[in-house]
Amino acid sequence: MRPQLTVTKDFITIDTKTALTGEDILHVTGAHASDAQSGQDLTSKLLVNMADVSFGQPGLYSANIAIVDDTGSLEPLQQITVKITAARSAVQAQQPLRRESNSGQETNHATKHAQPAAAEKKAAPKKAPKKKKGWVKKVLYLAAALLAIYLIWTGISYYQTRQQVADQGNRIGELQRQNDSLGDELDTATSQINELRANYRTLKSSLKNYQKDEEGYRQQYVTQMQQVSQSLANLKQQLDNQTQQTGILYSVLNGRLDNLQTTVNQMVSAQSASQAQQILDNYKWYK
Repeated sequence: MRPQLTVTKDFITIDTKTALTGEDILHVTGAHASDAQSGQDLTSKLLVNMADVSFGQPGLYSANIAIVDDTGSLEPLQQITVKITAARSAVQAQQPLRRESNSGQETNHATKHAQPAAAEKKAAPKKAPKKKKGWVKKVLYLAAALLAIYLIWTGISYYQTRQQVADQGNRIGELQRQNDSLGDELDTATSQINELRANYRTLKSSLKNYQKDEEGYRQQYVTQMQQVSQSLANLKQQLDNQTQQTGILYSVLNGRLDNLQTTVNQMVSAQSASQAQQILDNYKWYK
C-alpha cells in the first residue's frame, strides 16, 4: 500500500546564491511519511529528486519527494515547486535548512540553537554603553556647572570693574576740582603776597618821610598808616572769600596779614619816628 505523505508547503522560493540539499527541502516543506496501515514513521526513508532543478539560474523548477521501498526502488509521492530568483545583495552565505530525521538529530539541532541563545544571555549583562552614557552625562553636567560659575564670576567681576572705573572717575573729577581750586588759591595767594609787599613798601616809605620831619609829616604819616590798615583789611576779606579757610595757603596768608596789621596798628600808636622804626624792625614777614 502507498505510504501517506504530508507536507506543510509545496512551494519554495530561494535566490540564485542559495543551494538546497534534499534534507533542506524536506525540512522546509515539513515532509512526514508514515505507513498507512501500521502508522509506522517512514520519514527517514524519504528522498528528494532534484534532477530538474538548476541552482543559480532564476526560474521555476519541479522536484519530487519519493520514498525508498523494501526493494530499494524510489516511489514518487509528491511534486513540489522551487522558485529561484535573482540575488539582490552581494555574496551571501548559504544557509541550508536541514530537517533532522531522528530524535538524536533534533536534540543536536536544539542544542545548536540553544548555544547562541545562551551566548546572547551571557552577553546581555554587558552594559558598557550605558555606563559610558552615564559618564558622559556627568561630564556634561560638570561642564554646565563650571560654565554657570564662570558666567556668574565674570558678571560679578565686570560689575566690580565698572564700579572701580566709576569710583576712579569720581576721584579724578574731585582731584581736577581740587586742582582748579588750588590754582585759584595760588592766584589769590600771589596777588595777596604782592599786595603785602606793596603795603610794606608804603610803610617803609612813610616812615622814612616821617623820620625826616616828625612835626610836619606826622599827620600824613598817620593817614598813610590808616590807608595801609584798610588795605590789609580788604585783603583779609578777599582771602576769606576766595580760599578754603582750612587750607595751608589760607593759614599762611592769614597769619602774614594779621602780623602786618598788628605792626601797622602799633606804628600808628608810636609817639615818635624812632619808636615806629623799632616796631618795623621787629616785624618778621614770615611770621
